[in-house]
Amino acid sequence: METLVQPSEQRFVLRNVSWQTYEHLLADFAESRSPRFTYDRRTPEIMRPSPRREELSHNLAVLLELVAEAGDVDVLGLGSTTFKREDLEQGLEPVASFYIRNAEKMRVKAQVDLSTDPPPDLVIEIEHSRSSINKLSIYEQISVPEVWRHTGERLMILVLREGVYHEQDESAALPGVKRESLAALLQQSHPLRRPEWLRHARAWALSLAGE
Repeated sequence: METLVQPSEQRFVLRNVSWQTYEHLLADFAESRSPRFTYDRRTPEIMRPSPRREELSHNLAVLLELVAEAGDVDVLGLGSTTFKREDLEQGLEPVASFYIRNAEKMRVKAQVDLSTDPPPDLVIEIEHSRSSINKLSIYEQISVPEVWRHTGERLMILVLREGVYHEQDESAALPGVKRESLAALLQQSHPLRRPEWLRHARAWALSLAGE
C-alpha cells in the first residue's frame, strides 16, 4: 500500500497573461530552482515545490538512471527544463525529463526548440496538490511518449497512444520496469539509510538487466 503524502506545495494562478510576459517570467527565474511555471493559453500557474515532492522526484530519477546504467541504455537527463510551444500557447517544467531514444541527438543541443526538436521521451511529474491546469493535456499536446506521475497516493506509468495517455503496469521507454516495483522502492527510500537503499535499488536494476 502506498502512503498518502499530505500536500504542502504552494500554487498561484494568474489570468489573461500574454506569452511575452510568460517568457519574461521564465527569463527572470532562469537561474532559480523555484518557482516553477506552467502556462496554458494565457493562464500561468506558479508553483513552489515541497521538500517531499523534491525527494520523490529525485528518487524516481535515480531509479531510472540505475536501470539505464545496468542495461547500458544511453539517457540524457535535462531535469526541469522548460518545454514550450508558442504556437500552442503552452509550456511547462517537469520535475525531471529524459531523452532516451533521442539521447544522442539531443546531447549536442544547447537549447531545446520543440518546433524542430523532439519532446523528451519520458518525464516525471509529482502532483501532491491539485493543479488548476491539466498538465497531462499539455504533455499530450506536445507528444511526450511517457509520463511517470505520482499523485501523493499512488504512482502511475502513463504511455501515449493515439494522442491520449493510458495507464499501464510497465514502462514502454524502459521495458521490464514495472509500476509495482517502482512504487515499492519509493516506499523503502524514506525509512532506509541512503547507502542501504541505493544498494537495494542497484541490485534491482541489475536483476532487470539479467546480471
